[in-house]
Amino acid sequence: MTTRLDTAPRTAPAVTTSTARRPFPWFKYLSVAPLAAVFAGLVAYPVGLLVWMAFGRVRLVAGEFQWESVGLDNFIRMLDDETFVVSLRNSAVFITATVLLTLVLGIVLALATDRVVTAQRFAQNLIIWPAIVAPVVISVVWLLILSPQIGLLNRVLVSLGADPQAWLGDNIGAMASIIVVDVWHWTPIVFLFVYTALRGIDTSVLEAASVDGASYLRQVRHIILPLLTPAIAGAAAIRLIMGVKAFDEMYLLTFGGPGTATTVITIYLRSVFFDSFEYGYGAALSITVVALVLAVLLLSFAVRSLIRRTSRGF
Repeated sequence: MTTRLDTAPRTAPAVTTSTARRPFPWFKYLSVAPLAAVFAGLVAYPVGLLVWMAFGRVRLVAGEFQWESVGLDNFIRMLDDETFVVSLRNSAVFITATVLLTLVLGIVLALATDRVVTAQRFAQNLIIWPAIVAPVVISVVWLLILSPQIGLLNRVLVSLGADPQAWLGDNIGAMASIIVVDVWHWTPIVFLFVYTALRGIDTSVLEAASVDGASYLRQVRHIILPLLTPAIAGAAAIRLIMGVKAFDEMYLLTFGGPGTATTVITIYLRSVFFDSFEYGYGAALSITVVALVLAVLLLSFAVRSLIRRTSRGF
Protein backbone atom coordinates (compact mmCIF):
# COMPACT_ATOMS: atom_id res chain seq x y z
CA MET A 1 0.00 0.00 0.00
CA THR A 2 1.49 3.30 -1.08
CA THR A 3 1.01 6.62 0.61
CA ARG A 4 0.34 9.62 -1.61
CA LEU A 5 1.99 12.84 -0.51
CA ASP A 6 0.12 16.06 -1.17
CA THR A 7 2.62 18.36 -2.86
CA ALA A 8 0.19 21.11 -3.70
CA PRO A 9 1.19 24.47 -2.21
CA ARG A 10 -0.62 25.45 0.90
CA THR A 11 -2.25 28.79 1.14
CA ALA A 12 -1.75 30.91 4.23
CA PRO A 13 -4.74 31.13 6.50
CA ALA A 14 -6.76 34.28 6.19
CA VAL A 15 -5.77 36.96 8.61
CA THR A 16 -8.69 37.92 10.75
CA THR A 17 -9.18 40.83 13.05
CA SER A 18 -8.57 38.61 16.04
CA THR A 19 -5.14 37.47 14.76
CA ALA A 20 -3.86 40.85 13.61
CA ARG A 21 -4.91 43.60 15.91
CA ARG A 22 -4.54 47.20 14.90
CA PRO A 23 -2.25 49.44 16.96
CA PHE A 24 -3.78 51.48 19.72
CA PRO A 25 -5.68 54.21 17.80
CA TRP A 26 -4.76 56.96 20.26
CA PHE A 27 -1.05 56.18 20.30
CA LYS A 28 -0.14 58.87 17.74
CA TYR A 29 -1.80 61.49 19.92
CA LEU A 30 -0.22 60.23 23.11
CA SER A 31 3.22 60.24 21.47
CA VAL A 32 3.09 63.99 20.92
CA ALA A 33 1.38 64.76 24.23
CA PRO A 34 4.65 65.55 26.09
CA LEU A 35 5.70 68.00 23.36
CA ALA A 36 2.25 69.58 23.36
CA ALA A 37 2.39 69.96 27.14
CA VAL A 38 5.81 71.61 27.00
CA PHE A 39 4.64 73.92 24.22
CA ALA A 40 1.53 74.88 26.19
CA GLY A 41 3.52 75.55 29.34
CA LEU A 42 6.46 77.41 27.84
CA VAL A 43 4.90 79.15 24.83
CA ALA A 44 1.10 79.22 24.73
CA TYR A 45 0.54 80.21 28.37
CA PRO A 46 3.13 83.07 28.44
CA VAL A 47 1.90 84.42 25.10
CA GLY A 48 -1.70 84.27 26.27
CA LEU A 49 -0.77 86.02 29.49
CA LEU A 50 1.07 88.69 27.52
CA VAL A 51 -1.97 89.32 25.32
CA TRP A 52 -4.19 89.52 28.42
CA MET A 53 -1.85 92.06 30.00
CA ALA A 54 -1.73 94.17 26.82
CA PHE A 55 -5.41 95.06 27.12
CA GLY A 56 -5.24 96.20 30.71
CA ARG A 57 -3.45 98.30 33.27
CA VAL A 58 -1.40 95.94 35.41
CA ARG A 59 -0.14 97.01 38.82
CA LEU A 60 1.85 95.14 41.43
CA VAL A 61 0.11 95.59 44.78
CA ALA A 62 1.20 93.68 47.91
CA GLY A 63 3.09 91.16 45.83
CA GLU A 64 0.12 90.43 43.54
CA PHE A 65 -0.76 91.65 40.06
CA GLN A 66 -3.97 93.62 39.70
CA TRP A 67 -5.44 93.93 36.22
CA GLU A 68 -7.83 96.65 35.09
CA SER A 69 -9.26 96.63 31.57
CA VAL A 70 -8.33 99.62 29.40
CA GLY A 71 -9.30 98.28 25.98
CA LEU A 72 -7.02 99.53 23.20
CA ASP A 73 -5.58 102.43 25.21
CA ASN A 74 -2.12 100.83 25.44
CA PHE A 75 -1.93 100.42 21.66
CA ILE A 76 -3.26 103.94 21.01
CA ARG A 77 -0.68 105.35 23.40
CA MET A 78 2.13 104.03 21.19
CA LEU A 79 1.16 106.47 18.43
CA ASP A 80 2.10 109.43 20.68
CA ASP A 81 5.15 107.79 22.27
CA GLU A 82 8.17 109.54 20.75
CA THR A 83 10.65 107.26 22.49
CA PHE A 84 8.95 104.20 21.00
CA VAL A 85 9.14 105.71 17.52
CA VAL A 86 12.82 106.55 18.03
CA SER A 87 13.54 103.01 19.28
CA LEU A 88 11.82 101.54 16.22
CA ARG A 89 13.87 103.77 13.93
CA ASN A 90 17.11 102.87 15.72
CA SER A 91 16.19 99.17 15.55
CA ALA A 92 15.47 99.46 11.82
CA VAL A 93 18.87 101.09 11.21
CA PHE A 94 20.67 98.58 13.40
CA ILE A 95 18.93 95.51 11.93
CA THR A 96 19.32 96.64 8.31
CA ALA A 97 23.01 97.42 8.71
CA THR A 98 23.93 94.30 10.68
CA VAL A 99 21.94 91.89 8.48
CA LEU A 100 23.36 93.26 5.23
CA LEU A 101 26.94 93.47 6.50
CA THR A 102 26.93 90.00 8.06
CA LEU A 103 25.45 88.49 4.89
CA VAL A 104 28.06 90.12 2.65
CA LEU A 105 30.99 89.30 4.94
CA GLY A 106 29.74 85.77 5.62
CA ILE A 107 29.39 84.99 1.90
CA VAL A 108 32.80 86.50 1.09
CA LEU A 109 34.49 84.58 3.92
CA ALA A 110 32.81 81.32 2.89
CA LEU A 111 33.91 81.71 -0.74
CA ALA A 112 37.44 82.68 0.32
CA THR A 113 37.76 79.79 2.79
CA ASP A 114 36.56 77.33 0.16
CA ARG A 115 39.38 78.47 -2.12
CA VAL A 116 42.04 78.03 0.55
CA VAL A 117 44.21 75.01 -0.15
CA THR A 118 46.37 74.90 2.96
CA ALA A 119 45.34 75.61 6.56
CA GLN A 120 41.65 75.48 5.65
CA ARG A 121 40.67 73.97 8.99
CA PHE A 122 42.63 76.69 10.83
CA ALA A 123 40.80 79.37 8.81
CA GLN A 124 37.44 77.83 9.68
CA ASN A 125 38.19 77.78 13.41
CA LEU A 126 39.54 81.33 13.32
CA ILE A 127 36.38 82.65 11.68
CA ILE A 128 33.96 80.71 13.89
CA TRP A 129 35.39 81.40 17.34
CA PRO A 130 33.79 84.90 17.93
CA ALA A 131 30.33 83.32 17.80
CA ILE A 132 31.30 80.89 20.57
CA VAL A 133 32.13 83.63 23.07
CA ALA A 134 29.31 84.91 25.29
CA PRO A 135 27.86 88.33 24.31
CA VAL A 136 28.71 89.77 27.72
CA VAL A 137 32.39 88.88 27.27
CA ILE A 138 32.36 90.33 23.76
CA SER A 139 30.88 93.58 25.07
CA VAL A 140 33.49 93.89 27.82
CA VAL A 141 36.33 93.25 25.35
CA TRP A 142 35.05 95.92 22.97
CA LEU A 143 34.50 98.32 25.86
CA LEU A 144 38.21 98.02 26.63
CA ILE A 145 38.90 98.83 22.98
CA LEU A 146 36.46 101.72 22.52
CA SER A 147 36.58 103.35 25.95
CA PRO A 148 37.57 107.04 25.60
CA GLN A 149 39.77 106.92 28.73
CA ILE A 150 41.43 103.49 28.72
CA GLY A 151 40.48 102.22 25.28
CA LEU A 152 43.15 100.57 23.15
CA LEU A 153 41.97 102.34 20.00
CA ASN A 154 42.44 105.82 21.45
CA ARG A 155 45.86 104.88 22.80
CA VAL A 156 46.90 103.89 19.29
CA LEU A 157 45.59 107.18 17.93
CA VAL A 158 47.47 109.18 20.59
CA SER A 159 50.68 107.29 19.87
CA LEU A 160 50.29 108.25 16.20
CA GLY A 161 49.80 111.91 17.10
CA ALA A 162 46.04 112.03 16.53
CA ASP A 163 43.39 113.24 18.94
CA PRO A 164 41.41 110.67 20.93
CA GLN A 165 37.81 110.12 19.85
CA ALA A 166 34.64 109.62 21.88
CA TRP A 167 33.60 106.50 20.04
CA LEU A 168 30.69 105.78 22.37
CA GLY A 169 29.87 109.41 23.23
CA ASP A 170 28.78 110.58 19.79
CA ASN A 171 25.37 109.76 18.32
CA ILE A 172 26.63 108.45 15.00
CA GLY A 173 29.79 106.97 16.50
CA ALA A 174 27.87 105.06 19.17
CA MET A 175 25.49 103.47 16.65
CA ALA A 176 28.37 102.67 14.31
CA SER A 177 30.30 101.09 17.18
CA ILE A 178 27.54 98.71 18.26
CA ILE A 179 26.94 97.78 14.60
CA VAL A 180 30.63 96.90 14.23
CA VAL A 181 30.56 94.85 17.44
CA ASP A 182 27.44 92.94 16.39
CA VAL A 183 28.76 92.27 12.87
CA TRP A 184 32.09 91.02 14.23
CA HIS A 185 30.29 88.80 16.73
CA TRP A 186 27.68 87.16 14.49
CA THR A 187 29.19 87.04 10.99
CA PRO A 188 30.37 83.46 11.78
CA ILE A 189 26.70 82.37 11.91
CA VAL A 190 26.19 83.42 8.29
CA PHE A 191 29.56 81.90 7.40
CA LEU A 192 28.47 78.52 8.78
CA PHE A 193 25.21 78.56 6.79
CA VAL A 194 26.84 79.56 3.53
CA TYR A 195 29.98 77.46 3.86
CA THR A 196 28.01 74.30 4.66
CA ALA A 197 25.79 74.83 1.62
CA LEU A 198 28.83 75.66 -0.51
CA ARG A 199 30.53 72.39 0.37
CA GLY A 200 27.37 70.55 -0.73
CA ILE A 201 27.46 71.87 -4.30
CA ASP A 202 28.24 69.20 -6.89
CA THR A 203 31.77 69.90 -8.09
CA SER A 204 31.02 68.38 -11.51
CA VAL A 205 28.80 71.38 -12.28
CA LEU A 206 31.64 73.80 -11.57
CA GLU A 207 34.11 71.66 -13.48
CA ALA A 208 31.82 71.65 -16.51
CA ALA A 209 31.54 75.43 -16.31
CA SER A 210 35.34 75.72 -16.14
CA VAL A 211 35.68 73.53 -19.21
CA ASP A 212 33.25 75.81 -21.04
CA GLY A 213 35.52 78.75 -20.24
CA ALA A 214 33.59 80.36 -17.41
CA SER A 215 35.75 82.34 -15.00
CA TYR A 216 35.40 81.91 -11.25
CA LEU A 217 33.55 85.21 -10.89
CA ARG A 218 31.02 84.13 -13.53
CA GLN A 219 30.62 80.79 -11.76
CA VAL A 220 29.93 82.62 -8.52
CA ARG A 221 27.37 84.90 -10.14
CA HIS A 222 25.50 82.40 -12.32
CA ILE A 223 25.95 79.07 -10.50
CA ILE A 224 27.16 79.32 -6.92
CA LEU A 225 25.04 82.20 -5.63
CA PRO A 226 21.75 80.85 -7.10
CA LEU A 227 22.46 77.48 -5.46
CA LEU A 228 23.25 79.22 -2.17
CA THR A 229 19.99 81.22 -2.15
CA PRO A 230 18.13 78.94 0.32
CA ALA A 231 21.03 79.04 2.78
CA ILE A 232 21.39 82.81 2.43
CA ALA A 233 17.64 83.29 2.96
CA GLY A 234 17.73 81.13 6.08
CA ALA A 235 20.72 83.02 7.46
CA ALA A 236 19.01 86.34 6.74
CA ALA A 237 15.87 85.26 8.61
CA ILE A 238 17.89 84.16 11.64
CA ARG A 239 19.93 87.35 11.62
CA LEU A 240 16.73 89.39 11.44
CA ILE A 241 15.41 87.68 14.56
CA MET A 242 18.76 88.06 16.30
CA GLY A 243 18.79 91.77 15.41
CA VAL A 244 15.40 92.30 17.03
CA LYS A 245 16.58 90.43 20.15
CA ALA A 246 19.92 92.27 20.39
CA PHE A 247 20.41 93.68 23.87
CA ASP A 248 23.78 92.93 25.43
CA GLU A 249 25.96 95.16 23.27
CA MET A 250 23.80 98.26 23.64
CA TYR A 251 23.15 97.72 27.33
CA LEU A 252 26.78 97.21 28.33
CA LEU A 253 28.45 99.58 25.87
CA THR A 254 26.10 102.57 25.70
CA PHE A 255 23.02 101.80 27.87
CA GLY A 256 20.97 103.19 25.00
CA GLY A 257 22.85 106.50 24.92
CA PRO A 258 24.04 109.05 24.37
CA GLY A 259 20.48 110.24 24.87
CA THR A 260 18.41 107.84 22.80
CA ALA A 261 20.95 107.40 19.99
CA THR A 262 21.27 103.64 20.53
CA THR A 263 17.96 102.98 22.28
CA VAL A 264 16.67 100.02 20.31
CA ILE A 265 13.37 98.34 21.05
CA THR A 266 14.81 95.85 23.54
CA ILE A 267 16.40 98.63 25.60
CA TYR A 268 13.12 100.54 25.62
CA LEU A 269 11.10 97.46 26.59
CA ARG A 270 13.44 96.83 29.49
CA SER A 271 12.96 100.43 30.63
CA VAL A 272 9.16 100.20 30.41
CA PHE A 273 8.98 96.92 32.30
CA PHE A 274 11.65 97.30 34.96
CA ASP A 275 12.09 101.06 35.39
CA SER A 276 8.55 102.37 34.90
CA PHE A 277 6.78 99.14 35.95
CA GLU A 278 4.18 99.64 33.18
CA TYR A 279 3.51 95.99 32.52
CA GLY A 280 0.38 96.46 30.42
CA TYR A 281 2.00 99.01 28.12
CA GLY A 282 5.15 96.92 27.91
CA ALA A 283 3.07 93.88 26.90
CA ALA A 284 1.38 95.93 24.17
CA LEU A 285 4.79 97.06 22.89
CA SER A 286 6.04 93.47 22.88
CA ILE A 287 3.05 92.21 20.89
CA THR A 288 3.44 95.03 18.38
CA VAL A 289 7.12 94.25 17.83
CA VAL A 290 6.42 90.52 17.40
CA ALA A 291 3.67 91.34 14.89
CA LEU A 292 6.03 93.60 12.92
CA VAL A 293 8.73 90.92 12.79
CA LEU A 294 6.24 88.28 11.66
CA ALA A 295 4.95 90.65 8.98
CA VAL A 296 8.47 91.25 7.66
CA LEU A 297 9.23 87.51 7.60
CA LEU A 298 5.96 86.68 5.84
CA LEU A 299 6.56 89.45 3.32
CA SER A 300 10.07 88.20 2.60
CA PHE A 301 8.83 84.64 2.10
CA ALA A 302 6.04 85.90 -0.17
CA VAL A 303 8.49 87.89 -2.29
CA ARG A 304 10.79 84.88 -2.49
CA SER A 305 7.92 82.66 -3.61
CA LEU A 306 6.85 85.23 -6.21
CA ILE A 307 10.39 85.42 -7.59
CA ARG A 308 10.52 81.63 -7.89
CA ARG A 309 7.21 81.49 -9.73
CA THR A 310 8.25 84.30 -12.06
CA SER A 311 11.56 82.62 -12.87
CA ARG A 312 9.80 79.32 -13.58
CA GLY A 313 7.34 81.09 -15.84
CA PHE A 314 10.15 82.37 -18.01
